[in-house]
Amino acid sequence: MDLHLKHFGTCHGHASTVVIMKVKGTEEILGGYNPLIWNGNVNINKYENTNDSFIFSLKNGNIQNSILSRVKIPASAILNICKSQQYINGPYFGHGLYMFSPNYCASNYNSGYEEPIRTTESGFLIVDYEVFKVIKKTN
Repeated sequence: MDLHLKHFGTCHGHASTVVIMKVKGTEEILGGYNPLIWNGNVNINKYENTNDSFIFSLKNGNIQNSILSRVKIPASAILNICKSQQYINGPYFGHGLYMFSPNYCASNYNSGYEEPIRTTESGFLIVDYEVFKVIKKTN
C-alpha cells in the first residue's frame, strides 16, 4: 500500500511503514522504518518504545557511502505528534530524522540512533516524501 503523504495524519493507524524523502539540491535519499502504529490520537507528544526502528541515508547513488543507523535508545525511537500539531509536522524518528513541515526536516547527532545519517545538524528542505506500508508476504 502506498500512502503518499502531505501531513502526518495520513499515517494514523498504520504500522510497519517506511518513510523515504529526497533532500532538495542533493542526490541524497533519507528515510526510516517504524514497525509501530503511528498514533494520531494523542493529546500530547508521546514517545514510543521499539528496538526495531532504523533510519538511513543513501548518498549520491554510491552504496559504499550509505548509512544504516539502528535505534540505540528504544524508549525514544518514535515520536507520535499531538493532534494539534499534525497539520505541520510529519513523521518523527526520535530526533534522528524528523519533519517540522511537509518540506522542512532535521537530523541530530545525539538522537537515540547509533550514528548520524547527515554530516550537518542544520535543518534541510526536501523535494517530496512518501510513506510505504510494508506488508509481510504470506504463503
